[in-house]
Amino acid sequence: MFRFAALLLILATLSGCASISREDCLEGDWAAIGERDGETGRASEAQFARHVTACAKVEVTPERTLWEQGYARGLVTYCTPQTGLREGEAGRPYRNVCPVATEARFLQGYELGLSAHRQRARIQEIGREIAQLQGLGSFLPRENLSEAEAAAAQRERQANQSEIMLLRLDQSLARAQLLRIEREIRAFRAAL
Repeated sequence: MFRFAALLLILATLSGCASISREDCLEGDWAAIGERDGETGRASEAQFARHVTACAKVEVTPERTLWEQGYARGLVTYCTPQTGLREGEAGRPYRNVCPVATEARFLQGYELGLSAHRQRARIQEIGREIAQLQGLGSFLPRENLSEAEAAAAQRERQANQSEIMLLRLDQSLARAQLLRIEREIRAFRAAL
């Protein structure tokens, strides 16, 4: 049973490595494949090389010219301020694929979205730190302690409570910063 599950996991991993399906290779609609790659902001050279490798398994050579034409059309869809904002909010990396004419507006949206993504991540991280400190506090003994042990436990509880208060303040500031960024995002969307 374990071997079967391991085999399934390996097959799933290997199938996830292919950039393109066997059927797509055989069908050969390279303009559509390129457009799809451009729409998702894939790095052109690396993506096309992955297609070449994947299609070599079925003895098909991708049509680079058609793929590049489709890729350029796909970038028109990808390299917009709205997409930049969406990619940034999702925390996805930008692969420097946009043409100079559209890159500045894309990056404006991307940086704004990435700021929101980072603030949300920071708020969650602070929440985890608070929960961890609260959990530590519940493990501190309260009964059957010597006077010195009781004093040390009390100091540790107070230190934890002080740290929690500071973290809550930091979390409040991060939430306020996120609200400011969200206002900027609304204004950015309204201006598009």
